Amino acid sequence: MDQKHDYNKHSNLGGACWSFIGYLSFGILGILLGAALVYGLFIFILVPEIEDTAIEAENGMQEESIPQPLPIPDSNLADVISKVMPAVVGVNKHVYITRFGETSLEQVESGSGVIISSDGYIVTNHHVVEGADGLTVVIPDKGRYNAELVGFDVLTDLALLHIEETGLTEMVLGDSDIIRTGETVMAIGNPLGYFQQSVTAGIISAVGRQVRIPGSAFAHTFVQTDALVNPGNSGGPLVNLNGEIIGINTAKISLLGVEGIGLSIPSNTVARVMDDLLEHGRVIRPHLGVIIDDWVDYSDMEPEKGVLIVDVDPGSPAGRAGLMADDIIVSMDGQDVQYLAQLFDRLLDFYPGDTITITYFRDGQANEIIVTLGERPDDFGFEVEPEAEETEEPQNEEQ
Repeated sequence: MDQKHDYNKHSNLGGACWSFIGYLSFGILGILLGAALVYGLFIFILVPEIEDTAIEAENGMQEESIPQPLPIPDSNLADVISKVMPAVVGVNKHVYITRFGETSLEQVESGSGVIISSDGYIVTNHHVVEGADGLTVVIPDKGRYNAELVGFDVLTDLALLHIEETGLTEMVLGDSDIIRTGETVMAIGNPLGYFQQSVTAGIISAVGRQVRIPGSAFAHTFVQTDALVNPGNSGGPLVNLNGEIIGINTAKISLLGVEGIGLSIPSNTVARVMDDLLEHGRVIRPHLGVIIDDWVDYSDMEPEKGVLIVDVDPGSPAGRAGLMADDIIVSMDGQDVQYLAQLFDRLLDFYPGDTITITYFRDGQANEIIVTLGERPDDFGFEVEPEAEETEEPQNEEQ
C-alpha cells in the first residue's frame, strides 16, 4: 500500500507540472502573436502615413525655399595635375670637381623648373643655377637634356633656360594680380632632387607679402601658400585650378616651430622678367635714384602708409623732378604704393624713358610730380635702407 501511495503521489505531481508548462507555452505564444499583429499594423498602416507626411513636409519646404548647396568647382585636382605634370622638370647643377688630380663635371644640387614654351624654354630660380659649370634638365618619360642658361636676374631670383627640343608640354602664366586669398593651389616639383614631380596642395594664404630674400638688394611681393614645399621644390610652379602658373616656388620661412609658410614669385613678375631675358638676356629695369624705406604712421596724420625717401641722388630722375628726402610716395600712375615691395613691383610695369605720375606727401600735404624714368645702373647698389633690411624681416630658407 505504501508503494502504491507513493506512485500516485508522484503521478499527481507530474501532471501538475505538465499543466503549468502548457499554460506557460500558450502564454508565450499569445505574446508573440500579439507582437506580430502590432508590427504588421505599424508596417502596413502607420508607416505609409508617416512617409506621406514626411514627403508632404519636404514638398512644402521645396515650395517655400531650401538653401541650395555651393557650386562644386568644375576643375578636378587630379585632372589638372595630369594635364600640367609633363611640363614640370628637374634642373640639375653640375660643377667641376678635382679628385686625385682628375677633374670631372659632377652633379652637386638639384631643383625644379617649368616649361613655358613648347620649343624648350624653361623657368627656374637663379639660386638653383647659380655658380653652375653645366646644367641638365630631366623631363620624365623623355630623358635628360643639356641646358643653356639664356639669362638670369638676381634681384627677382629668376633664370631662363633652353633645351634643344620641340613639341613639349608647356604651361601658361596666369594673372597673379587677380588671385585671391583662399584659392586652392598646388605646388609641383622635385623635393630633395629625388621625389620627381611630387604634388602638394593647399591654399593661397596671402597675396602681396613682402619678404626680403637674404642676399637680395631688392624687395618684391610674394604669394604666400601653405602648400608644402621642401628643398628641391625651388623653380617649380604654383598652379591654380585652371592649370595656370600663378607663381614660381622660391622659399619657405624656416624658423623653429614655424610650418606651412611657402613663398612664390608672382606670375606677372615672372612674365616681365622672362620677356626681358628672352629679348635682351637681362632685365631692363627702370630707375628713380632714391634710397627708400617703409613708412608707417601710427598717428592720425596722413599718410598712414607709403614709402619714405631716405636720400636722393641729385642727378637722378627723382632728383631732377624735384623729389626730396623725407617725401613719402603713396602712389605711382594711380596705383597704390604702401610699402617697399609694391614700389618695386610698380616700377617693373615700366621701362626706362617712360613718364609716370608720382603722388607723394611732403609736410603733411599731398602733391603730384611727373618723373621720366632712367635705366638702373648695374652698380647702383641698394635701393633699400640697409639697416632696415637687416632688422625688420624674418630669416627664411631658399628651396
